[in-house]
Amino acid sequence: MEKKIIILICFVVSSITLKAQLDGQTALFPWASPYYNPGAVGMQNNTLCFTFLFFNQNSGFTPSEGLVSGDEQSSASENQYFHGIRDFMVNAEFYSRKIRGAIGLSVLSDDIGPQRNIGVRLGYTYRMKLGSGDFGVGFQANLHNMTYKPNNWVYIDPNDPIIHELETNPPSYLNMDFGLGVHYKAETWDVGASVVNLMGKEVPIVLSGGEGLRLARQLYIHGGYIWTLPNPSWTLEPKALIKTDFATFQTDLMVLTRYNGIIWTGLNYRIQDAVTVLIGARPFFNSSNNYLKGLDVGFAYGIDTKKFAYKSGGGSFGHFELVLKYCFDIYKTETFFGYGSSRAIYRNQY
Repeated sequence: MEKKIIILICFVVSSITLKAQLDGQTALFPWASPYYNPGAVGMQNNTLCFTFLFFNQNSGFTPSEGLVSGDEQSSASENQYFHGIRDFMVNAEFYSRKIRGAIGLSVLSDDIGPQRNIGVRLGYTYRMKLGSGDFGVGFQANLHNMTYKPNNWVYIDPNDPIIHELETNPPSYLNMDFGLGVHYKAETWDVGASVVNLMGKEVPIVLSGGEGLRLARQLYIHGGYIWTLPNPSWTLEPKALIKTDFATFQTDLMVLTRYNGIIWTGLNYRIQDAVTVLIGARPFFNSSNNYLKGLDVGFAYGIDTKKFAYKSGGGSFGHFELVLKYCFDIYKTETFFGYGSSRAIYRNQY
């Protein structure tokens, strides 16, 4: 029990008093690429794309029966558990040939115990045809807000001056940084790389000793391939995401299968963290209605591979993730009457 309490305190307090704050992470990373790589914004070439992601990591993690005092347990059940990491992400992409690329907006709300992080990223991506594929290079401005939510936590040493100051004078800060990314998409493969939080500057938080928090400078490398199987109704799609803050590395390895472009399922393995089962569908993929065919929904359930995360003894019962993506075009096809050049019969309006 004491070991689990120590893990919790290290996880929560060190994220404030030590040196780095990492981005949120999801097993459905191909759907989150506009957030971590501005060069991937607009890669569908649809006029508008909206993506909603929810991911709850280490669900039900309860490192101590006594995180709340006995007289509060019945009325404050929400405080009895450390619910892991809850993230909400929304991505919006606007693609237009008139601006030679796309504009992307991403918002992430990330709850880690008593710490809440809200990130907003706004950027522009220049897209062009290169060889047989499409190349994008993007720039992103990032705003990040962190607040500490006093929540009646019971710590090993409640008299620790840092803990007392966190509870009585919760810190908060707003920081601005930048990101750069490139992405190339061919017919059967894609690859991208980005660096976020380029400045990586430390933001002082008024605590004993003058500790500060720094948004970690992070490098992302990602890519994938599409194999058409002997039965052309099926495709196999391996994908990978490597991320590092130049001190540690983390890798996601995914394999998806798709049937007729409609139903998809697969597995994701995050090294030394979790194995995740994925399932989803694009129910209107073959529809003639352009306002329906761009809908994509999915669900993921992950099983922790970390020893301390087992449910027995108050550990996690897994990760839950949801994705909803909707892309569509807002242009109209022009109809021409009379005589004229056959080269001008159709013009894209967006």
